[in-house]
This record gives sequence, C-alpha cells and structure tokens, in this order.
Amino acid sequence: MAFKVIIIGGGPVGLFLANSLQAAGVDYALFEKRSAVAPTTAFGIFLMPQVTRMMEQLGLLESLKKVSHQMTGMVHRDANAKHLSEDQDYAAFSQIHGYPVVVTDRASLSQVFLSGLDKPEEHVFTRKELTNIVFGKDGVTVEFADGTSHEGSIVIGADGIWSSVRDHLRKVAPEGLFVENPFTASFTGVFGRGPLFDDIPSGQGAEVHGDDWVIQAFPSQKETHLFIYKRIPRCTDRVPFTTNVPKDLVEEFANVKLTPKVTFKDLWDKRFAAGHANFEEGVVELWHWDRVALVGDAAHKMNPKWGVGANIGMEASANLTNKLAALLKNGSTPSTEELSQLFKSYQGEMEGKAGTWERISISNLDQATHPGGPQIDAMRQMAIIRAPSMISKAYKLENAPHKAENPAQLPWLY
Repeated sequence: MAFKVIIIGGGPVGLFLANSLQAAGVDYALFEKRSAVAPTTAFGIFLMPQVTRMMEQLGLLESLKKVSHQMTGMVHRDANAKHLSEDQDYAAFSQIHGYPVVVTDRASLSQVFLSGLDKPEEHVFTRKELTNIVFGKDGVTVEFADGTSHEGSIVIGADGIWSSVRDHLRKVAPEGLFVENPFTASFTGVFGRGPLFDDIPSGQGAEVHGDDWVIQAFPSQKETHLFIYKRIPRCTDRVPFTTNVPKDLVEEFANVKLTPKVTFKDLWDKRFAAGHANFEEGVVELWHWDRVALVGDAAHKMNPKWGVGANIGMEASANLTNKLAALLKNGSTPSTEELSQLFKSYQGEMEGKAGTWERISISNLDQATHPGGPQIDAMRQMAIIRAPSMISKAYKLENAPHKAENPAQLPWLY
C-alpha cells in the first residue's frame, strides 16, 4: 500500500495539513465527525504573518483576502468607554514581516482550504466519528461509528482540545503517558457573532478592560466577532463548548460599552450565533505513540485572547509535512521505528515554540484583565517586543512554491 496519512479532524489545522500534504505529494484522507467541515456556526479566527506567508505558498492568499479583513490595531477602553490607548500593532507586524494579519470566520476559511484541494470528494469525508484505531506492523486502520473503516500508514489527530485520537492513545499506551485532561482553565467566557457596527471600523478591534475580565470585538467582512473572558478559580474539569450561554454571564456585561455608542447588549441582541466555554491552556507532555501523532489543540492549547493557537497548529503541520516529505522522497516505506523518530523530532522542534506562545498568551490575558493603566501598556510592549522574534523563526513549507519574499524588516529564519 502506498503511504497515506489519515487526518482525524476537519477544522482549520486539519484542512491546512491536507493542503500541505497535497503540495508535498503525500496522499491523505481526512475524516470529520460533523456533517460539514465548514459549519455556519463557526466563530472568528486570526491568521498571523507566519500563516499568511504559507497561504501564499499554497496559492491561497488571494482567496483568503477576499473573505477576510486585514487587521491594523486595537482601541483600548474601560467599561465606561473611557479611552485608554490605541495601537497599530497588527499593522506593525505586517510591515515587519511582509505579510498581513487577517481576521475571518472559520466557515469562510474552511471553504478557502477546500478550494485548494484536488478532488476533495475523494479525500474529505464527513459524518465520520472515530471509534477505534487498530495498529498493524506496516500501517493503521481507523474505524468509525457508522461501521466503516479506512486503512493508512499513520494517523494525525487534528481533532481539537477533547481529541478522540488522544483519548484512544490513553487507552492503548502505558498508563500515565496520556492523561484524561492535560489542560487547565483560569478563564471562562463567551463567543459571539453579530452584525457590523459603524462604530467598530474595519481593521480595528475594540478591547474593553475590567477587573478580572476583558471583552474583544473584531469586525470581519460580514460580521463582528465577540469574545468575553472572565477569570474563574482554576478548573481542571472538562467543560465542553455549548451554545447555551449562561444568562447571568450575559446580564453581567449587558451595559458594558464596547465603544461610546455600542454596548455589549447592542451586539448580543442582534447576534447570529453564540457559545460558552472555558478557555483551557496547556501543552501535552507526549504528542505521539506508535504510528499516531497529535497536532493543533490536541497537542497544545492556548487561550484565544491573542489568536495564535491555530497559527501554531498550522506551523506544526508544516513542520510535520516537511519531515514526512523528506522521509518519503526516495520512495521507501518507513518502518514504525523510523516514524516514531520522526514524530519525536517533530515534537522536539515544536514543543518549545508552543510552550513559549502559551506563556505569552497567558501573560497577555492576565495583564488585559485590569481596568487600565500600566497593565495595558505592559501587555502591548510584551506583544510588540516578543512576537516579531517568534514569528520570524516560524517554519514554512519546504515543498510548496513560494514567490519572492515580500519586503520584510526582520528576515525570516526559514
């Protein structure tokens, strides 16, 4: 059997991985448990320069620009709409690295990724809920709740924070290698999507800071994306995403002014969709076992305040793709031991990056949840000083065409 990658999970990271493997000439099959890989209930997502750079490599940047807005900066206010500060940090990132920071909705991004795939109907399958992984000497078989199965060479779990792939590894690997819940949460909150408001201009986000909470609002092309973060006692339980938003949480922030003219209630009353979840954080200790590896939120979870989680997952997917393409270039059939060493190298190169971004995200959210003043300045200084160095060291796709680099003030390492 020719080498084939089985991807479990059709979110942004799984779809990016599919495009990356296709560009490298590696066969794949992607399985998503939902009825569609681009659900209309999906919420907003930020793509940073290290990802928009790879979108250009894949020939998808222009399509992405059509369904996204380029971000320039943020306006910071307190709960009474008092102006605290204003920045152009996202514009600075774009200038420093030569590629834009954009915001879009996950449904539109999924369609962009699908448009990049050749014959997606032969590679992407929905309504496939994973129930079992059977390990063989030279491959794996994945089994689904509908009674079907599929054979491949390796499995990549891109199925999110409550990964069914990771749960399966916990059952088959020695006890203690994979724990039931490797993440903790210090914040809970709300996701929302609503109409555009003239008072929240294109490209500029609104951020309102309070005591142990912060609210963000970002306009994309079609809608405004809303996030509330509220500090809670440290939680280690699994709290799944739900569309049932607690009424008391909504009432608590109803009169908070996102801008001098727009309150949280204004947006909430006109919402298109909303959800509630805890914002878990953490890096899994082991990202692989046998012929299975984890990528994205299945391996490392960051709070969404800075919007870097999916970006790190996509960079990790690029790293993994590069390694697989190099291993397969001579047409050989890699052994389980060779693949295990590849996965070990992959984790070794990405684990530190994920941990650093997680710490930056934690610090950023902690400093943002104050009424204002020095903490806001400290939050911004940390971002503008630390982020460019991290972004410039991001991996790119080694087996995809890349046009001449856009002018960048800080050279890319790769």
